[in-house]
Amino acid sequence: MHRTMASDLFVTDRGGGPVVLAIHGQPGLSSDWDDVVPQLVGDHRMVVPDRPGYGRSAGEALAMADNAEILADMLVERGAAPATIVGHSYGGGIALLLAARRPEVVSGLVLVASVGLADSVNTVDHVLALPWAGEVLSAAGMVAFGKVLPRLRGLAGHIPGRRLDWLKASLPDRRFVEVTSGFGRQLWRSFVVEQRALVREIGDVEAVLPGIGVPTVVITGTWDVVVPSSVAAAVAAAIPGAELMIVARTGHFVLRDAPQVVAEAVRRVEAGVSVPDGPDSRGEASGPGA
Repeated sequence: MHRTMASDLFVTDRGGGPVVLAIHGQPGLSSDWDDVVPQLVGDHRMVVPDRPGYGRSAGEALAMADNAEILADMLVERGAAPATIVGHSYGGGIALLLAARRPEVVSGLVLVASVGLADSVNTVDHVLALPWAGEVLSAAGMVAFGKVLPRLRGLAGHIPGRRLDWLKASLPDRRFVEVTSGFGRQLWRSFVVEQRALVREIGDVEAVLPGIGVPTVVITGTWDVVVPSSVAAAVAAAIPGAELMIVARTGHFVLRDAPQVVAEAVRRVEAGVSVPDGPDSRGEASGPGA
């Protein structure tokens, strides 16, 4: 069996200056960062891969720790280390393991709607990790994610009201059809592999939080139903000196709805943000319509 290598990754590598490695979630593609990259590429080098098992990268999906090792190797091979690592959702868990296992390639962390606590992995997560049942449910879920939910969001966009604003912020848009089209069986198989890795490794992710030694910003949307704000707050509290940025009226898709906040967090990390202990470490950022 071919062992996935850093050279197997499809990577968009643009710009010059301080390096930012952007790690997409599960499922996802490098294009998930399309709204964030223009905010930074003018004075940064943006390194944005399709992770193993997704998009145009070769190889099968891998465990979180294996993703971390391959991404670290990729940074070294490209002469792009150290870098600020920005991880979304599942990608945030990978970013944390990368900082813990390969600290020499990490100068800072930005965790966007990131996993991080073992007790936040719920019953649905465990069901999706089951043999057979997890595969069937994941395949069905990919259809909903890529075809049904973006259409619902489009309909919601024509109706005013706060509750429908919440719905619009919570659902994927038509750009996310790209994630689920063209990759067929590979996509849901990759999802299942990573779901099982999440259940197996989330305890390892939580265990590294107190030892993270680089400037860190944790971003959460007030309307996130995938990784609730309470999880983000606990993750930020467990990382020494981490800052929590709360984005009002935004859900799990902070990359789409508040890319300027992600860019601001990168710049804060690069400035060596160090936040005092206690509740004063919590800030609030403005999202759309805030």
